[in-house]
Amino acid sequence: MQPDPILQKRATETLGRRGLSRARSLRLPTLRPAAGAALLALALFGVHRADADGLADDVKSFAGSSLARQNDLALRLTGGQTDNLKTHLEGLRGDACGPVAVRLSLGQTDATEAWQSLIAAEDNPARSKTLQTASKTERCANAGRAWTGGALTLATDAPDASGRDFERVETNLSAGLDARIAADLALGVAVGGSNGDTIESEGRTRGRAALGSISAYASYHPSRSSFAEAAIGAGRLKVTDRVVGASGGLSGEAGDAGLGGFATVSVGRLEEIGNLKVSPYLKASGQVVRFSETRQRIGVADYRIAARYATRLNGTVGVDASMPLRRLPDWIAVEPKAGVEVGYSFDHRTAASLAPSSGGSAEAVAGSMSMGRTLRFDVGTNVKLFDEWSLDLDVESQPIAEGRPKTLRLSSSWNF
Repeated sequence: MQPDPILQKRATETLGRRGLSRARSLRLPTLRPAAGAALLALALFGVHRADADGLADDVKSFAGSSLARQNDLALRLTGGQTDNLKTHLEGLRGDACGPVAVRLSLGQTDATEAWQSLIAAEDNPARSKTLQTASKTERCANAGRAWTGGALTLATDAPDASGRDFERVETNLSAGLDARIAADLALGVAVGGSNGDTIESEGRTRGRAALGSISAYASYHPSRSSFAEAAIGAGRLKVTDRVVGASGGLSGEAGDAGLGGFATVSVGRLEEIGNLKVSPYLKASGQVVRFSETRQRIGVADYRIAARYATRLNGTVGVDASMPLRRLPDWIAVEPKAGVEVGYSFDHRTAASLAPSSGGSAEAVAGSMSMGRTLRFDVGTNVKLFDEWSLDLDVESQPIAEGRPKTLRLSSSWNF
């Protein structure tokens, strides 16, 4: 039986209409012309900023400010260890003694000649390098000294035109042991630890740092009225920096580890004008820190920061003066003192490479170079008990430095 052609045609048309209706029901929604144009422009703008302009300017500015704060804090802590050593070396300037000789002989003639030679050397000022009294010269056989030194530094600054203010608290502790190798030379080693805390912009910005160091030093007296002293050290650093943005500003945090080095060299003279002791000197010192590659959070993204360096060099001329007080018991000696230093400092921070952690090309965050004047005053006193124990108390001020830092310094030593 053959199918009816008319019925077959109607069935085909019905199925076609149903299929078309289903196809229309599955069609994806189309975008309006205005919305599509806006999305396309936004995509092109993003590609333009990423490919042509690279990192946003506010990101690079944020990173540069953070790196500067970390470098400054690290350099101040290494400088604190330098100052501790410099303070101890000042105490060694008048601590040299006459030659100590021990000679054994099996013959009476040789022993007599050795004794007469020693007496002649003590009586002849041209041959003796004695810088102290005879009673102190007798202590030369006990040529060891243990010492400690510590400093607390505070600095504050009121809000400037941009609303930035800060408070700084830094502590520097050192301990060492030195020995008089010869009448005109003392050598020593020391260990130290430092901590720093900086709060800026009412607590929205905070930086912290810690340092552990080891150092060596020397004090040399080529003549009765001259001296040369030097110290060098190295340590490990840990620095953190945190920022909480205000009014839509960026927030971020970073934690860096690195190495620090410091050194100081001084030359000068020892002069006595009656009971007044005056010591003019020239001093050069420097600090350098190197931070390893690290990551920093800026806004909602993470960035890689390459290794970088920061250095500080100082050149100063200074004078120290002291005068012992009289009419005191023999077992105690009090000697007030004062000093002043003027000079220049040079700071340099290398450029740092900054790149997104998710991938992308790196860009350089500009370094910096600056020079400034330095001025430091200090007053204090030294107290000695039984010629064995010594205690020093000093107050230092830097009136033209940022925040006008003030330092309380306390040190002690024991001769044995």
